Amino acid sequence: MKKRLKLLEFLIIICLLLTSCTPASQQPTGNSEAQVENLAKLCKVWGYVKYTHPVFLLGEKDWDEELLKLIPAVSKANSDEVNGILHEWVDSLGEVDYGTLNRVPLWAAAKEEEISVQADTSWISADYLGEELTQQLSQLGPVPNIDRSKAPVQFNQEGVPDFSNEPSRLDLDYSEESERLLGLFRVWNAIKYYSPYLDLMDESWDALLPEYISKTLEQTEKTGCYLTLLELMTHLGDGHVYLWEDETILFQEFGRYVLPVQLTMAEGEWVVWSVLDNDCPLQPGDIIKELDGQEIGQVVRKIRQYVSVPNEQKLVKLISPWLLRSHQADMTVGVVRDEEEQTLQVTGSENYYPSMKREKISHQLLEENIGVIFPAQVKDDEIYGIMEEFRGTDGLVIDLREYPTASDFSVLLSYIMRGEVAMYASKAAQAVPGAFVKERQWAGTFSQAHPFYQQKGIYEYGGTVVVLIDQLSQSAPELHALALGASDRVILLGNNTLGSVANISLLPLPGGNSFSFSSVGVTTPEGQPVQRVGLAPDIEVHPTIEGIKEGRDELMEAAIEYIQKQKNDTSTIE
Repeated sequence: MKKRLKLLEFLIIICLLLTSCTPASQQPTGNSEAQVENLAKLCKVWGYVKYTHPVFLLGEKDWDEELLKLIPAVSKANSDEVNGILHEWVDSLGEVDYGTLNRVPLWAAAKEEEISVQADTSWISADYLGEELTQQLSQLGPVPNIDRSKAPVQFNQEGVPDFSNEPSRLDLDYSEESERLLGLFRVWNAIKYYSPYLDLMDESWDALLPEYISKTLEQTEKTGCYLTLLELMTHLGDGHVYLWEDETILFQEFGRYVLPVQLTMAEGEWVVWSVLDNDCPLQPGDIIKELDGQEIGQVVRKIRQYVSVPNEQKLVKLISPWLLRSHQADMTVGVVRDEEEQTLQVTGSENYYPSMKREKISHQLLEENIGVIFPAQVKDDEIYGIMEEFRGTDGLVIDLREYPTASDFSVLLSYIMRGEVAMYASKAAQAVPGAFVKERQWAGTFSQAHPFYQQKGIYEYGGTVVVLIDQLSQSAPELHALALGASDRVILLGNNTLGSVANISLLPLPGGNSFSFSSVGVTTPEGQPVQRVGLAPDIEVHPTIEGIKEGRDELMEAAIEYIQKQKNDTSTIE
């Protein structure tokens, strides 16, 4: 009996040894490195085919369903089998026939020096994909000028990518590996082929793919999958990255309760800029040091894991709405006030989203005979009356620290700019995913003889013009400042803008939300990047803690002082 037991033990050990010695290429082992690499290859091939094969561009097949069928097969396959699986899949899609040979006008007219390629497709090679699959992918594109009404990506009249045909898939089962990966693969490929700013990243977009496949495989529910996608998107440093329609994901992470204050940064510190509740013990000028016993720098680092910011110096607009939050209404806040450390008990409000609003008026005529315009409060058609009122002023301050609300606010340029101003935008080439064409976006020669100008009473403003900018200036304010700053009659005053400009695209996500991201590239007239860098002022001014405590707007004060000096200098010369 003992001999039989020993023999049985010996046979079991032999079986275990034989199993453990089976080559890795012949047996997948959970979320192994080989499995992740196979899934990364699938992501790349599926994404490239999705954006180039006529069967998807013409809406003849569901690109999501094709992926959902492929993921289990690739996930279970060994490394030697994957290329064959993908080759058979591409072959099953049928002949590459776009139905037309007409070229996309933007691509056909583009000169070589106007083309930039953001997406690295060097992986389409026999060494990585095998001869057969490489040959198949090489037959795709350039895509001709087809009807894209059913395609995974369309383009509007301005050349902005439109992903509205992406299905929302509200019934997603996050317990299924393939359905969790669907969102990641959709996001990764949309950014790879339609972000014009991959060259400004701190790391390679391609290198991030295996890491985030592993992280997605580890999740089991919606919140974890969405946080993983948010974490991936922060690597872009794109201030336009935002999760729309469902903020509950971030509320679940940071809390629904937020303190009734508006924050800014001054002298390298987080500082209370204004208090919105009379019962709140915080005061303007308080330096925030701790939240519920956690050092504020640690809180910022946690938020930065899921909120995309251009760089370390530009945190206020994007980080501050999430900074003083908790899952409990009552919070303990450590501050420095008048060089003394204090610990305060503060009560937050649920679902409150703080924003920086300086004024409730559209314009103001100061005693110094200086006109001030607050674009965030200007209504449609109001700018003409404002400028008529300011016709005889000595100077004009345009506060672009907030977002203009009037659809015709850009007409303000007509009063100030003379001569030709050109800006350039890099737009998706449409024919080749990942390629962008630099195009003259806007040029204006302003003439008072134009009938529209005569009808609206537009004139050439003769006073000094100062435009206020800071890191709250984002997107449209940056474009207006970029155009105005091209004139030698205009001074930009303040500090660097956020660095998040131009058009955005909305990418629907599986599960019912959408991501936004910058999808058109913009540079200065000299060809320098604005994204992540921002626009630099001609005169640099920063707020101080003492100034905030005293309720002063130091940028506005500096602008008024500059205009008065210019007037005095002119009077002296005369």
